[in-house]
Amino acid sequence: MSFSQEEVYRKQIELLRILSEQNEPIGSSLLRKELAKRGFPLSERAIRYHLKLLEERGLVEGHEKAGRTITKSGLEELSRALAYERIGFILTWYLSLAYRVTYSPESREGEVVANVFMVDKNFREEAVKAVKNLYSVGLLPAPYVKVLDEEEEYREISAPEGKIAVMTVCNLTIDGILIHSGIPLILRYGGLVQFIKWKPIRFTELIAYDSTTVPPLEVFVYRKMTSITSILRTGSGMIPANMREIPAVSENQTLKIIENLKESGWGGILAFGKPNESILGVPVSIDRCGISMVGGLIPAALLTEMGIPVETYAPHCLVPVEDMEKVS
Repeated sequence: MSFSQEEVYRKQIELLRILSEQNEPIGSSLLRKELAKRGFPLSERAIRYHLKLLEERGLVEGHEKAGRTITKSGLEELSRALAYERIGFILTWYLSLAYRVTYSPESREGEVVANVFMVDKNFREEAVKAVKNLYSVGLLPAPYVKVLDEEEEYREISAPEGKIAVMTVCNLTIDGILIHSGIPLILRYGGLVQFIKWKPIRFTELIAYDSTTVPPLEVFVYRKMTSITSILRTGSGMIPANMREIPAVSENQTLKIIENLKESGWGGILAFGKPNESILGVPVSIDRCGISMVGGLIPAALLTEMGIPVETYAPHCLVPVEDMEKVS
């Protein structure tokens, strides 16, 4: 199993950041808890692996059973890394995940971008039902789910004590499929789309991906600005969604790919605009078409509305779709 250099780098920088905040050595179990709070639910084995790499580079120092501390070189590396965290990093990270997608609509195999949601193990039934309910009304990007039980590990993901991890497919997977089909796209906005009687009407909120340092859709979910439960009951409400653009000349090819995905049970496409025409009230660039998709963290938004605490790591990693189960 291999990870991109960027993904490894992000995890190691977060480890250095945590160590820099400590006045004494800290072990892998405490590091695991801190990493999970910051969006990296790694297993202790994975943490020890990254710490070993950092120690080999002289960035951390081991203190036998007491744990590790950051070195002067580690502090210098962290300082350089913090300068890298600037406007546009979110967009770069998203597109790097999309580019690494290997899923093939023809074979229905390959790696997809996965979102990870941690919930209390007592809400397992509700979490799975929420995913199924979204799928039944076409508001789930893909018909796949994977659940990790309490303290179960999968790749570098670990469900902590008392919780389960629910993994669904992120819509960045569709972006990846388009990119590998030779269709260059631009991820423009994350926002909220208003539904009235099951019809998407317009974007009511927008945040540009290239001008933010935080994931746009997480902002709306944590502010509890969605109303997905209302949509499931009445067909009207607000959902997290995003918008991207493709060249107008690739309109027909893109439509064919989307139709092929729909035949496999994929969904979540809210609107596909004509060349040079606004989409859900948002103008597009010259000689481009707009596409709006349901945000992949919609399960987290629904669970939040239901009063179920959820920790969201979206998008998080790549997962072979063969390791996931079909939603039914």
